This record gives sequence, structure tokens and C-alpha cells, in this order.
Amino acid sequence: MKAMYPITITAKLNECKEFYVDTFGFSVVFEADWYIQLLHKPSGVELAFMKPDLDNQPAQLHAEFDGKGIVYSFEVDDAKSEYERVQKTSAEIYHPLTTEEWGQTHFMVTDPAGVTVDIVEQAK
Repeated sequence: MKAMYPITITAKLNECKEFYVDTFGFSVVFEADWYIQLLHKPSGVELAFMKPDLDNQPAQLHAEFDGKGIVYSFEVDDAKSEYERVQKTSAEIYHPLTTEEWGQTHFMVTDPAGVTVDIVEQAK
């Protein structure tokens, strides 16, 4: 295996691109009117977005993501500083910075396609 990246099927390609570029510093590595692939250069993390109902894709790839059942966890060294930084962006934080009883510190936002993004600092 060389790489792994999730592909979210959504009609909101440009909104997702702008969200991840502006909020988390991703850059575009491929862009077409039906598909966008992003890379976070410092970490090597990649994400992709594809339009629904494409004739050139199998039927299993036609449905648009419905906002349920997936979470992207972005592990960071300092959740508090990320929280303060993300507060200055257009991202809406729906779960505030919290330290859980098991020691993990995190907060959550939702991307334009409805994917929950959990920004996590692991307990040390």
C-alpha cells in the first residue's frame, strides 16, 4: 500500500476545498469540475471530494454523503492553540475545547459536506 485517503462524495466541492485550505492549510494537488484532491504537506494527509451521480462511476458511488457515520480525526500537538487559531477562521466550532476524563483534549467542527472533523491532542 502506498497511500490512503478518504473520498467524500458531495456536490460542495469548492466549499470543501476552501474549508480545508483556509482552516487547516491543505493545498490542491488535483482539481477538475467533478473531483478535487487535497494534501496537507507537513503531515502528508490527503483528502478528496467527488461529485455525486457521475455517469463514469459505479452506482455505489452515486449517492451524496448524508452527514452521518464518519469522523476525520486530525491529531495535533497542541489542541488549545489549534482551537484558538480555528476560532479566527470561518469554521463553526460545534463542540468546544474539552479535556476528556481519559486525558484526550479535542474540539470539533463540521465541513461543508457534513463530515465531523475532530481536532485531537492525545493524552501524554
